[in-house]
Amino acid sequence: MDWIASDFLLFIAIGFVGQLFDGALGMGFGVISYTVLTSLGIPYTVVSASVNGAKIFTGAVSGAAHIRHKNVDWGMFRLLAAGGAVGGVLGVAMLTQVSGDIIRPIIAIYLTFVGFYIILRAFRAVTSHVSKKRTAGIGAAGGFLEATAGVWGPLVTSNMIASGSQPRYAVGTANLAEFVVALVVSLMLIPHIGIENFSKAVIGLLIGAFMAAPVAARFARQLRARTLMIGVGLMVIVTSLYRLINLYF
Repeated sequence: MDWIASDFLLFIAIGFVGQLFDGALGMGFGVISYTVLTSLGIPYTVVSASVNGAKIFTGAVSGAAHIRHKNVDWGMFRLLAAGGAVGGVLGVAMLTQVSGDIIRPIIAIYLTFVGFYIILRAFRAVTSHVSKKRTAGIGAAGGFLEATAGVWGPLVTSNMIASGSQPRYAVGTANLAEFVVALVVSLMLIPHIGIENFSKAVIGLLIGAFMAAPVAARFARQLRARTLMIGVGLMVIVTSLYRLINLYF
């Protein structure tokens, strides 16, 4: 796929912007990267493998830090990781078996709702109270959406906090579980896209993410979290609606 080599700088730029928001908000890398890459016409299998491949490395670093600071609830982690792995496998199966003509509008519609969801979170806490017994179900839903739309944190972390988990443990545990899910999804998709294409895209995203890391803290101090979240949500909504319009008009 020649476009991966020729657009290597684009992957760096997308990784930079995604990490800029993620470092300031604690989410955004996946949804921004996935939305922009799919809007460029890059195959969903390549996008999912690339985004999740980058998350393996960023998730490992983040997860290790949370373990060091004792922010991981290991019982919650096992449920989220196991459920997420199952959901990720199902998501990969859909990506590789279902026609792209069917997947494109479904994901565009879903990402539109994700955009509204992010904006909603900017103004108030989400109140979808979920018991801890449904933790595995939350993980499975998050794993499926991680594979098909690059989304984990907005769904999993928010619902774990809404279920009554302390934010410290919800964030730390969800970050570590995402590493496991990203690893499962990437390993399943590599045979479909080839290791060379996978590595080029991932390296580009990672370079951009690492470049943005020291800037994100200053970015967060200068702009309110609400402003950043509204910006991410609007970008996702506009991009997804634009893709839907192109599909049907």
